[in-house]
Amino acid sequence: MAAYLAQTCRLLEQFKTYYIRQIPRSENSHTDTLSRLASAIDDRVGRHVPIEVLARWSTTEVDVNTVRQDPSWMDPIRAHLTDGTLPTEKAEANAVR
Repeated sequence: MAAYLAQTCRLLEQFKTYYIRQIPRSENSHTDTLSRLASAIDDRVGRHVPIEVLARWSTTEVDVNTVRQDPSWMDPIRAHLTDGTLPTEKAEANAVR
């Protein structure tokens, strides 16, 4: 998705002005109806999802890899799940549990 965002930003630079607006579901009845229909389909009938295999990438963005990773709120949870360690602070340990 980041590659599509970057491509979109590059394309938007070609316009003098533009306006982006999120359309609420209540104002987009066709999409709302389609989403309700898709969730109401009986699974016994079966769903067919067409898959298109692209011969080449649709964007020219290169992959970006993380070089430096700062501490995250997920680190204590990951440590608890992988090796059972908990933070020393009681309230924080309870939150992780």
